[in-house]
Amino acid sequence: MKIFLIAFFGMVVLMGTSFALQPKIVGGVRDGLAAGIMVDHQLGKNYGMRMGIEATTGRQPLILFLGGKFYLSNLAYNTPFSLGLHVVSYMGSSSNNSIGFGISGIINNAFGVKPMFVELGVDVVSTARGVVQLGYKLY
Repeated sequence: MKIFLIAFFGMVVLMGTSFALQPKIVGGVRDGLAAGIMVDHQLGKNYGMRMGIEATTGRQPLILFLGGKFYLSNLAYNTPFSLGLHVVSYMGSSSNNSIGFGISGIINNAFGVKPMFVELGVDVVSTARGVVQLGYKLY
């Protein structure tokens, strides 16, 4: 388990530097209080990819996710709204690992702050789990 975590964290950091991915700090509620890092990369005009790792206070203390981000529209001037679809893994002890999928709405430039975003959604891993997160892009 330790080797896997080190490898995944290294992958997030190294891929971020090699592909010029945009790092973000995230925190919120995701099966308990959660905090972590993620990277985001715009692949085309209206779509991109996201991946990250979070620590949580829930029953499964580690969350890994990988997915896509699809631009939908602007909620207001300079406030893009996107749809996030991802594969998510909740990990704990070796007998307590679960994998599933998630869907979320992502509001960029939240509260008029350009590098801030809000994510609201649901992860379906064994049961449905709500996701409410606030993130800050590190430039």
